[in-house]
Amino acid sequence: MRQRLLSDSFFTIECNLAYNVTSNAVVGLHYYDALAVLSESILSDVIPVDCLLARFLYLLSAMTLYTGVLALSGADSTPTAPNREFRILILSAGKPSDDLHGGLVKASLDDDGLDYTALSYTWGDATSPGSIVLNDGHTLPITRNLEAALRQFRLPTEPLRLWVDAICINQADAEEKRSQVEIMRDIYVSAHHTWVWLGPPAADSDEAIDMVQKLHYPGLSPAELRQVNREAWGGIGNLMRRSWWTRVWVIQEVLSAKQVQVWCGRKKVDFDCFVTLEQIRREFAFYHLLMHPFDNILFNWSLNQDTVKRGSAPLFEWIADTHKFESTLRRDRIYALLGLSSAESRNAIVPDYSTRTSDTLLSTQATAHFLMQQKGLLPLQWGFYKKADDLDLPSWVSDWSTSQAGYVPLVFESAFGACGRYTTTTPLFLPVVKHPSALPEDASLILKGVIESRIATAHPMPEVPVYSGTDTDADMRSRILRRDLTRSTCREWKQEFDSFTPSGDVSAATVSAVTHRTAFWRTIITDRLLDTTGPPGLEYGRHFEDWQAGIVSDGATDFQNTAVSRCAGRSFIQCQDGRPGLAPKGARAGDVVCLFHGGDVPFILRPLDSGRYAFVGEAYIHGIMQGEHSFKLGGPDLRDFEIR
Repeated sequence: MRQRLLSDSFFTIECNLAYNVTSNAVVGLHYYDALAVLSESILSDVIPVDCLLARFLYLLSAMTLYTGVLALSGADSTPTAPNREFRILILSAGKPSDDLHGGLVKASLDDDGLDYTALSYTWGDATSPGSIVLNDGHTLPITRNLEAALRQFRLPTEPLRLWVDAICINQADAEEKRSQVEIMRDIYVSAHHTWVWLGPPAADSDEAIDMVQKLHYPGLSPAELRQVNREAWGGIGNLMRRSWWTRVWVIQEVLSAKQVQVWCGRKKVDFDCFVTLEQIRREFAFYHLLMHPFDNILFNWSLNQDTVKRGSAPLFEWIADTHKFESTLRRDRIYALLGLSSAESRNAIVPDYSTRTSDTLLSTQATAHFLMQQKGLLPLQWGFYKKADDLDLPSWVSDWSTSQAGYVPLVFESAFGACGRYTTTTPLFLPVVKHPSALPEDASLILKGVIESRIATAHPMPEVPVYSGTDTDADMRSRILRRDLTRSTCREWKQEFDSFTPSGDVSAATVSAVTHRTAFWRTIITDRLLDTTGPPGLEYGRHFEDWQAGIVSDGATDFQNTAVSRCAGRSFIQCQDGRPGLAPKGARAGDVVCLFHGGDVPFILRPLDSGRYAFVGEAYIHGIMQGEHSFKLGGPDLRDFEIR
């Protein structure tokens, strides 16, 4: 892993140095970057000295030759201006075996008659880079995946006009990257076409592309669809598991485009074919073959396109809906979605690739913006399940860069109302600032609320990692393991619940055996079945018993699927007053259960020194989810909580 990181770092410096040579930049500062990586690599003895030294000396000689202001013949590589200027790559014609050549020309989004195709791709492995020769012989390193794409798209007899971010944006210039990110959506909107590059062909990719195209056109009956052989579906599944479908930047690129074609090797197909494929996947329940982060984007394709055109969706909604997507830079999990978001979000968060804004600071300011924009606590229900250790975030700040796979927030349309009529709030921060962008990394959040109870016991659900490979048998084994483990652990939870003795104020504790049993089974599914907004009927008490006994029925299966989803990443807790609940797996005895203004659900806090608290996460507490105790939010116990 360390060798890979160092190699990636050196590749980045290679790209930056080579680009600076071809864009008239003064590159002296990058000597120190290169020397730092070189010295660390040699001293660590993780990469052969001769390999790194040869690459470094090559770059050093190139920089010595071209340092300073260098006029490149036939290219306009001066820095782009803030008035919607960008560069277009003119890819020279050539045979498949020829080296890649091209030139850069400057254009403006305000120009009439713009003619270019935008490329949507993943950078791919940064080791062993390829290259393109720009203008009068200067070489720019590019990843092998991009090199393969350019070779595929290159025309044999005439030049091709392309927009390619790795080439058309000076990746070494933080200010230029910022300005280009701000107009990137418009770059894709203005392109005549957008080409998605999934990568070179594989053994089953040509047949998969053909099948995707065949499924798009009417004529196949449900029976014929089910007769499509396992290998064909497996090939489509492999196609959908390519890395392009996981990258956050591509969402903006295809949703903004006029016309999109998807390429895999020499095969191509209209993007609409994949939209149809997702409809088929859901209608015929081919879930285990084709699951991928892009599925919801495809399923709601028309709605998402309309939302982007209106520019009405807050940034928080896009981030919440795309939490399974990835980016190389943490901050790009936010920046990549700005172009799809409302003007309010774009004004509140401005891309910054300089060292002035750390990832911790960006996460803090983004979470504060989301809380102020929503005027409620919904953003606190996302992004707390997994946090990167090295970010050192305040406990209330969500890690928007880390996938939250394995945890489903308690967010259902009009499902809960623990705060009753106190549905809005204006969160405060310490230090007091006029705008979230002025907050420091270690800011505190101030919320108004009451302590409802304390946790007496907490029992976590053992974790089974979500399988993300291409082996359908392994995927099924993982699902069976998670199902069986959930059932056996719930049996243990039931025994703990039955033997628990409340303490303190027990007026809220359940009394009759029927009520006691009902409280338990409703708790482990958070009193909501999948894809529903109201409590399930009493018949699900019998379905719970069937599930525990291993009796197969439609009702027992519904209960099982819900319990597996709701219990994942959570602990079964019992409050001192006897109420059962589900809380994040990090909850423990002594934590407090709180109701807050603007909170649809209760939240768990951990008392700290000096009267402050740490944020643990959202919770389901049986019997108070519909505002039964919200009267306390207007009573004498209401106070401010400082959360660090």
